Amino acid sequence: IHPRHHTPSAGIVLLGGWSIVLALSGSYEQLFQYALFSSFIFHAITGLALFSLRRRQPHTPRPYRVAGYPWVPALFVLAMTALVLNTLRERPVQSLLGVGLVLLGVPFFRWGRRRRTEDI
Repeated sequence: IHPRHHTPSAGIVLLGGWSIVLALSGSYEQLFQYALFSSFIFHAITGLALFSLRRRQPHTPRPYRVAGYPWVPALFVLAMTALVLNTLRERPVQSLLGVGLVLLGVPFFRWGRRRRTEDI
């Protein structure tokens, strides 16, 4: 954390460098496909988390209710899953590269998480 600006300065610089590498490595369409495919996966996981949290924590106060629960979130999860499967079928190489880009971040996530627990 930058002492004066209170921002994750090293992370911003690293992200900027990684963005430059990605921008120089392919077309905008390719990068968009990688990011979009990955976001479809995360959207589906987020929708599934709603069901999981409601089942595991049934008495937790819910300041916001999902309209049409459970049908609307289930339809959303099905739609995202259909988009993921369609993208895998239509563009398997780009889809797997998108997953690979996400997986490249896992070691950094674990490293950052471990550092946070050590600081506590």
